[in-house]
Amino acid sequence: MRSASRSVACLRLLIAVLVLGVLPVTSHAEEYASSVVGTDFDFIQESDPSAFLCLEFKFRGTREMPDKRGPTPLFQDAFVFVAYYEDGTSVDIALDIDFETEDAARAEAMRYAPRLGRLPTSLRRGVKRLVVHQGGPSTTAFSDIGLIVVYSENATKRIGTHDLEETLFHESVHAAWDKAHAGSKAWRDAQTADGVFITKYAKRLPEGEDLAESALFAYTLVHHPERIPADHAKRIRKAIPNRIAFVRDLLPPDKPIFFEVGPKYACDGSGTTFTVKGRNPDPLPMVEPEEAEAEDACEVDLTLVGMMSDLLSNALMHGLDQDAERVTAYLTKAKAEIRTSSDLLEATATEFGIDRSVLKAAVREYLHCNCEHEPLSGGDASVPGIELLDVNPAKAETETSTPAAREPEGNAIEPLLYAIAALLLVLLIVNVISLAVQLKRPKA
Repeated sequence: MRSASRSVACLRLLIAVLVLGVLPVTSHAEEYASSVVGTDFDFIQESDPSAFLCLEFKFRGTREMPDKRGPTPLFQDAFVFVAYYEDGTSVDIALDIDFETEDAARAEAMRYAPRLGRLPTSLRRGVKRLVVHQGGPSTTAFSDIGLIVVYSENATKRIGTHDLEETLFHESVHAAWDKAHAGSKAWRDAQTADGVFITKYAKRLPEGEDLAESALFAYTLVHHPERIPADHAKRIRKAIPNRIAFVRDLLPPDKPIFFEVGPKYACDGSGTTFTVKGRNPDPLPMVEPEEAEAEDACEVDLTLVGMMSDLLSNALMHGLDQDAERVTAYLTKAKAEIRTSSDLLEATATEFGIDRSVLKAAVREYLHCNCEHEPLSGGDASVPGIELLDVNPAKAETETSTPAAREPEGNAIEPLLYAIAALLLVLLIVNVISLAVQLKRPKA
């Protein structure tokens, strides 16, 4: 009887070992904390070539100056410069008035202008403006479509750790690529096929941060593979091969990262910046010449939370006379927490006690306030998400809302696998102990 018991225990032990041996409980290495400050890799180096051409002071005037540190007026007095680049791109740089003098503001702007010149043209052409606030040692940069916002003291810290170029790269992906690619089927397919994330930050915010996080690793592996140690490079290539291929298509290794998108500026003071108070700059087209779009193309997309937030800001403050500080504080917090434009619209109407039809009408009034094109030939029907501004858009909201954040399907079964592995491990330990006890007992 005891012999039979020992046989059964051995069999159970063997099964547990075999199952544990084939179970993929460690399907990939642990993620990095983040791409920029969570690694020691010097992805982009100060010795890298820059397309920076010159920096020109334009004037001191009112600019839209988003600031996430707390309730502050959206429009503030600022020193306004324009940085020009060899490839025909330009970036409007607005520095807050706390820098006090034009010379001090220029010196600060020069910390960013050459570094922006190290970005590939495909990214820099999508950065329309840079806002620089003084202070903020612990306040990290943020971005929206066409916009990057940085804080001078935090930038100083990142220069000290060789991370400012990488910070600008990360934020430029948001500014230039998020609209076209972050929600695209091709990108989502790449996420699903990879099944894992390369950083914890990307895993926590897969829809908002995964493209920007993955792009920096992919760009470096494609154009500067020697800058990532071989063991880490192997780990990254194994973890996100499809995302790397996605970025490789945007930044091909056989093509230069700088290419001409417009005439080179003469640096003679003839360049212009905003032509209307509070308006965004209108840089050169964000597409290569052979793929140039019509000049009257409209970039408004109401399905993007960031763009809906901008339009709500204008509608509330300028169309509905709401307090600017309250509007800025609310929208800064809301757009970081609310995932869809339709939900943001509804929540804003509730927050300010405004009838939804009135708020939607106000948003429609400011729909093209930052556009330079002539009236659209087909009206607003071609604007993505325009149905959200209909009087009764319940069906439209269902169709145009951004999908809720989710992790790729390949990651969904991992918690179950780990749970099974843990149970089997317990079974293995129990059986080993049981077997050891039985083997020590004297035979009858």
